Amino acid sequence: MKLKELLRRQKTILTDGAMGTYFSALTGLDTNLCESYNLTNPDVIRRIHRDYLQAGAMLLRTNTFSANSYALHTSREELRAILSAGYHIARECAGEQAVVCADCSIVYDASLSSSELLEEYRFIADTFLTCGAETFLFETLPELQAALPAIDYILSVKPDAEIIVSFTLLPDGKTRSGYSVLSLLQDLRQHSSKLTMAGLNCGCGASQLFPHAASFFSYIQSELNLYTCVMPNAGYPTLEHNRTVFSATPGYFAQQTARFTACGVSAIGGCCGTDPAYIRLLGSLLSGTPADREPLMPLPAAKPVRAPFSTKIHDKPFILAAELDPPNNADISRLVNAARMLKTSGVDIITISDSPLGHARMDSVLCSAKIRREADIEVLPHICCRDKNLNSLRSILLGAHCEGIRAVLAVTGDPISEADRGVVKPVFNIDSTRLMQLISRLNDDTFAEAPLCVGGAFDPASRKLPHSLHRLEKKIGSGADFVLTQPVFSDDAIPALKAAREKGVKVLAGIMPMISYRNACFMKNEVPGMNIPDELVERFRPDMTREEAAAVGVSIAAEIARQIRPYADGFYFITPFNRAEIICTVIREIGDIL
Repeated sequence: MKLKELLRRQKTILTDGAMGTYFSALTGLDTNLCESYNLTNPDVIRRIHRDYLQAGAMLLRTNTFSANSYALHTSREELRAILSAGYHIARECAGEQAVVCADCSIVYDASLSSSELLEEYRFIADTFLTCGAETFLFETLPELQAALPAIDYILSVKPDAEIIVSFTLLPDGKTRSGYSVLSLLQDLRQHSSKLTMAGLNCGCGASQLFPHAASFFSYIQSELNLYTCVMPNAGYPTLEHNRTVFSATPGYFAQQTARFTACGVSAIGGCCGTDPAYIRLLGSLLSGTPADREPLMPLPAAKPVRAPFSTKIHDKPFILAAELDPPNNADISRLVNAARMLKTSGVDIITISDSPLGHARMDSVLCSAKIRREADIEVLPHICCRDKNLNSLRSILLGAHCEGIRAVLAVTGDPISEADRGVVKPVFNIDSTRLMQLISRLNDDTFAEAPLCVGGAFDPASRKLPHSLHRLEKKIGSGADFVLTQPVFSDDAIPALKAAREKGVKVLAGIMPMISYRNACFMKNEVPGMNIPDELVERFRPDMTREEAAAVGVSIAAEIARQIRPYADGFYFITPFNRAEIICTVIREIGDIL
């Protein structure tokens, strides 16, 4: 039986409930063993399916939610057996009573290339197709993009396949990747022709999900002409004695979940923490008369207002940015004074690095906010992914926006030094490109009236320039308005600067004055990414006075600035040891070209 056939006969159908948590309740085993039971003890999986069918379920999900090579750490041969057994067990149990959805596992492994991911998705899809699957489910999605490669492949092989996508909203109305309901709908609108049904599952309970659902379901049905589904958790989970516990009773779950009939959903059931008792009670409530539908809530239109720096990036012929390093203590007075000095010299914005080289310093956003207030100059905090997970990054962005910060630099971050490994643990939940995508989504809704201007990093001296330019294209596609480059020390970088500008992004070329022979040697030999020609280092002498060495550094920086001025949209001055007077002197030296 196909899903569309069933829905033509019955307006609203009941789905099954949780597989993993019900499996754990029956066996006392961890949910990570669930998929393997398709092979080792299929009778347990049969019992779960039959319990849900007896409770009234008319849609079964195969026991394959985590069945991919990377999540199960298994061979392709064993994975094929798990997938095939999972489908055949569900199909055997369902008979003519229920539709079986091939639950397609999504791979979350940032180390995999797009070709490796596609190969895995093709393998999973081909296995299900060989079994005769017609309806495919992609559930607990943080974004539609995660499933698109698999969906496109399935439809290329079986154009009449029925595709269901279901997203997971957290209590704040956002997905784990930071997508809002508005962002999800915008993506669904672009790809609705590929889908049969779209909905929400997992993440939180029905009462927390309901406030975000009305416009979501109404728009999908009225504007996209898709069926809809909802499968909430049995409340919000807590951890007790190292076990995940859901406190909502079956009666409370059924009452709260039945409210979604007001949204006209086509399929309704449960996710984590639910079991056949929850589904049976929900079914009994669904047999009554549904409430009136919620009215369609149109998508709100954003009215973006450019912040001053965003306006400069787009309209000002040449931009000056200057970087300061945050302190490793709580005293920021020197930075505030430096920022005031740089502002007087014509600098448009102060950038604040985020614990460079993996060494802890004052938080870049907090430091930037104070400088903005006390020096009255725009700020550009660097936000790096090394030390923060996705929740932390979103929290920081919300706080930055609250403080009036309207520009950020998204960077992946330097690795943790070998000496600190084992003590300091890097996070790298996402990289700079994914962070830009997160910011773009926030700009679409949360920050719609005052979007953040987003910058990225670019290395014009990279030995793998084609790779760097490809990365740059991804950053531009992810929302980058401008890039700050690594310090330039010769005209060898000019071709890369030209190539970057041709990609359609504003390029602020890095200028970093050296201030002594020792400093020049250190930067050349010990700082990653600094390609300093020997002849520049040799212009310094070990016996120079502080003033003489600074003069040489200023002279070199001015020469480089003149060489690359025609190929840049601005300069990004990296202030040595926060000595702002040196940057001010360089600006005076090149005043005629600014």
